[in-house]
Amino acid sequence: MSYTFGSHGNVFVNWTVVNISLKTDGGNLSYCTYQTINHTEGAKHNEFTYSKESERFRDFIKVDGEFVRVRCYNSSNSIIYTNFHYFFLPHNNTESRISCENNKVKNLKPNVLMVGIDSLSRINYIRYLKKSRQMMLSMGAVEFVGYNKVADNTFVNLVPVLAGKFAEELPWNENIRHQMFDSFRFIWDDFKEKGFVTFFVEDSPNTAIFDNAKAGFKKNPTDYYNRPMAVAMEGVGEIWFEDHNCVLDKLETDILLEYVSDFVHGVRHCPYFGLVYLSRMTHDYIQGAGAIDDPLHNFFKELYKTGFLKNTIVILFSDHGMRYGEIRNTYIGKLEERLPLLNVMIPKTFSKDHPEYLTNVMLNSRRLTTPFDLHEFLRHILLLDEYRQSSEKGFSLFAEIPSNRTCKSANISAHWCTCSEMFSVQVNTPVVQKISKYFVELLNSKFHNTSVSCANLSLEETMFSYQIKPQDNVLRFEGIENEVLNRKILYGYPVNAIVDYQVTIRTQPGEGVFEGTFRYDEEYSRLNLVGDISRLNKYSDSSYCVQGTEAEKFCYCR
Repeated sequence: MSYTFGSHGNVFVNWTVVNISLKTDGGNLSYCTYQTINHTEGAKHNEFTYSKESERFRDFIKVDGEFVRVRCYNSSNSIIYTNFHYFFLPHNNTESRISCENNKVKNLKPNVLMVGIDSLSRINYIRYLKKSRQMMLSMGAVEFVGYNKVADNTFVNLVPVLAGKFAEELPWNENIRHQMFDSFRFIWDDFKEKGFVTFFVEDSPNTAIFDNAKAGFKKNPTDYYNRPMAVAMEGVGEIWFEDHNCVLDKLETDILLEYVSDFVHGVRHCPYFGLVYLSRMTHDYIQGAGAIDDPLHNFFKELYKTGFLKNTIVILFSDHGMRYGEIRNTYIGKLEERLPLLNVMIPKTFSKDHPEYLTNVMLNSRRLTTPFDLHEFLRHILLLDEYRQSSEKGFSLFAEIPSNRTCKSANISAHWCTCSEMFSVQVNTPVVQKISKYFVELLNSKFHNTSVSCANLSLEETMFSYQIKPQDNVLRFEGIENEVLNRKILYGYPVNAIVDYQVTIRTQPGEGVFEGTFRYDEEYSRLNLVGDISRLNKYSDSSYCVQGTEAEKFCYCR
């Protein structure tokens, strides 16, 4: 139970909870104190210090730090309670303060709020975060179905987002893992340079992006950065419950999102760039995504309903899908690993002034996209009319991405590529003939309710047939050794893949030409149509008798 809580720069003792709790265990609470937690400038990334203990308090006390440890004592001066509280305190940053004052009058710069969730594929987002997804859709978010990762794990997929480079191009590799990242330029530096207030928050400090087997930062990379707090909390075992997911009676995710919400409220007159990255709940167990659905839904709902997102571009994303577990031994699991979540919400105030940007975002949501595109998108948001593409690796999501883009042109190596390969198949093979026959039966079923008007179709010719199957590299991929240096890709026996066939037929009467893609399961001898049926030639007046109905595309009137 939490004996204390933080609000509006104060720590309060919740005596209702204290009296109920201590009554049951026969204890007493005499007084509490707090200490601020700080990262010493120039110290290593895991180093922090506690200030001297504050004066004693029994009801409440005003704090003078962002990160606070509270301890309460009994009458024997023994510690009976420990907890940590986040507070948002305005920083005295000259550039951002001037930008904030200007923004009060002329609120032109859109904010950027990035919320990352580790190891979450788009499909698992749909499976586990139903309430959050509905909230995002109600906010007008666009879901990207072809967002393809470009490397193996978190760090090497987020460096392209944050720096527009592969990790080895920073340059970084395992031989210099003890070198800190302060000398490298990341996207928040660009935003900070333009007067934005910047914010970077992570949970799970042992697996943090720049700290997992890496050296982190010597100086705070952004104006607001929670690593000292996260490291301090991690080392206090008595506060953690529920498999290290809850701090006393509160989910850690709730605590962090409340802090982010306080930040958004606190810089409401300032342009800001914020990145919160959540990995604790989903890194090892994808089912953990379900536990953060409510916190994430409530977070977005509160900010949206109160108008704090009306000038904010929201990016909900992930680094990759689940990389471990039995599902990785299936074809679907391999696809999910390579196709992480990406949602983009463009506020109405912005899209009204730039309708072409929203049009392109919606168009690109169904094209092949990568973390490099997300980096260019962030630059485009910052620079707007001054934006120029920084490299050939990526396109801004505000610009139209070519429909014929390939994995090679998008800098996606073959073993991460989810695009399928298409092979020509002889039209007289048994499986193609079986599909062609089924295709005609399916066409006739489209107008069975209007059979008096429409002629029964028969197969005149199978014109073309192709087999569509995943690349062999994807089917055989098992894992990877090392992130950068001496990187080695491990391959094994291919997993069973579901094979699709694209078949084009001509029917009689009327010589209608139709194209369809069918999924054939050889083991169970099952056929299913994938997607829609395409009519490839004009039907003009031949379907006059069912004009305006669904059958118009298929019917040849008697």
